[in-house]
Amino acid sequence: MRLTGKSALITGSARGIGRAFAEAYVREGATVAIADINLDAARKTAAEIGDHAYALKLDVTDQASIDAAVKAVESRTGGLDILINNAALFD
Repeated sequence: MRLTGKSALITGSARGIGRAFAEAYVREGATVAIADINLDAARKTAAEIGDHAYALKLDVTDQASIDAAVKAVESRTGGLDILINNAALFD
């Protein structure tokens, strides 16, 4: 397990490519924040992935939301090792 002991935050990871990243990172031993604007979907995904995944609400267009998510990850895991900025922005 190449990522044992690592902490990851993956934006837009409740579904699609972000979810695939999260599943792969958990399989490799990382603890992964499923960060998504849709908290219910993030919670469902985290529950399906398992104990090393947890949900965070994150709006990547809002700096306060970004700051809060990073603080939450650092508080829960002691640091942030990996960031995958996967969330899409639509106008």
